[in-house]
Amino acid sequence: MLLHTLIRTLLLGLIMGLLSGCGHFFYLPEPGLRGTPDQLGMPYADVHLRAADGTRLHGWWLPARLGDNERTKGVIYFLHGNAENISTHLGAMSWITFSGWDLFILDYRGFGLSQGSPDIPSVYQDAEAGLEWAAQQAQARQLPLVVLGQSLGGAVAATLVAQSPPDQVSALILDSAFSSYRRIAREKLAEPWLTTLFRYPLAWTIRDDYSPEHYLAQRPSIPVLIMHGCADLVVPCSHGKRIHQLAGEPAWLWLSPEARHQEMLSRQHWRAQLLEWLEGQVLAVP
Repeated sequence: MLLHTLIRTLLLGLIMGLLSGCGHFFYLPEPGLRGTPDQLGMPYADVHLRAADGTRLHGWWLPARLGDNERTKGVIYFLHGNAENISTHLGAMSWITFSGWDLFILDYRGFGLSQGSPDIPSVYQDAEAGLEWAAQQAQARQLPLVVLGQSLGGAVAATLVAQSPPDQVSALILDSAFSSYRRIAREKLAEPWLTTLFRYPLAWTIRDDYSPEHYLAQRPSIPVLIMHGCADLVVPCSHGKRIHQLAGEPAWLWLSPEARHQEMLSRQHWRAQLLEWLEGQVLAVP
């Protein structure tokens, strides 16, 4: 499950990492789907895209659940973590459709119904294809586009948005994200006794050129919200603090002393606070 499974997979992937340095073992994709949103009573549409290299990708579009005389507020482009697929990550953000936001969630290559095999550069290529599609939907209806990434998806989102056109994205939200692939790999390698002595040389086999810490200073001047639980045993909240420091203004850092990995948005009061933040920082902007 999620990044803590690196402890297991790193032991099996060390040789591959030493040979390739591509970080394949960051990803634990689950092919196929466990279910679809309509089984939960949620309307949706399948979205099929192609990455720049031609790889076929799959995602879901969930329209806002609107009452009479209500209008859609904007589009949330959600990038999930490193394991399983969109059918298991859907619940993390599907609640926001009941608050007037459209939701687009994409599977990286090798996840769910998306073809191919993931590695660090190709996952960014996939996320970029998804961003272009989401931006088209938002622009066609003159709606703001917010990119929200969780865990590994947060690292992807940070680098992706930092390199996006200035007017494409209205806000960036990072939940339980790490600041550097090499840094988090070194921390995970320090946990098992078998790899702790080799954590520095092994971590250097991980490519770090897509890490958020290299790009945050270049981001467009848009609101950035960093959320991190300080009881997170997967990605320490020091990563959230570092991202906030590097992001510059305007940026917000929300820390929860008791929340574990990706737990903040499973709690009602943090959901309510996020909706208030979106109202103030995105919807209130002329």
